Amino acid sequence: MPLPNPGDLRAWDAVTGQRNWRAGVEAETVINDTQALDRKLALKKRDGGVDHVILLVADTPRNRRALAAALSAFVDLPLRTRDLLAPLRAGAEPPGSWIVVL
Repeated sequence: MPLPNPGDLRAWDAVTGQRNWRAGVEAETVINDTQALDRKLALKKRDGGVDHVILLVADTPRNRRALAAALSAFVDLPLRTRDLLAPLRAGAEPPGSWIVVL
């Protein structure tokens, strides 16, 4: 889903939501640089016309180590998958942005 700004070539991997809220979804199979990914998500949220960000991360040992080692990164994205999925299943707005490890 392209960002809504003319000339901006960035895109969300998906967008979900309801009439009164939208969440941009970014999927990562391998996390190489947590700081770069954190900056990229912050800028896309700022420019992307969404209320929330959902970072989908492949459940691999490498990614788990990267997330555990990056305590200062992703401070706005708690790692509580179940807390996010319950409101989404109910069609409700999630309380913030999230990391989902699948």
